Amino acid sequence: MVPIAHIENNFPTKFGIPRQSGRVGALKARIVFEPEYRNVDACRGLEEFSDIWLIWEFSEAKRTKWSPTVRPPRLGGNVRKGVFATRSPFRPNSIGLSCVKLEKVALDEPDSPVLYVE
Repeated sequence: MVPIAHIENNFPTKFGIPRQSGRVGALKARIVFEPEYRNVDACRGLEEFSDIWLIWEFSEAKRTKWSPTVRPPRLGGNVRKGVFATRSPFRPNSIGLSCVKLEKVALDEPDSPVLYVE
């Protein structure tokens, strides 16, 4: 998979990110396209939507090997569960899927287009 954009938010490390975004009100982020994909025409009509789907990579959870079981923190880390029965980021393909609220499509910024999401 070739990255076409990156997400900018207020979390400098993976340890501060809440495990359930819905539990934290008004989490905001910017989606900034890589230079070769910064074309306002590519986002034409996107402002008509209230929500968008993001397919993304767990960039901080890359491993050379994967394990079929993990220890979820919610269970105290003492019980092993199958990786596909959990929300663990340590999966064989390291991809995630999120539905986010689209607040704004900015077309007048230096690195436009920029998507503002919540």
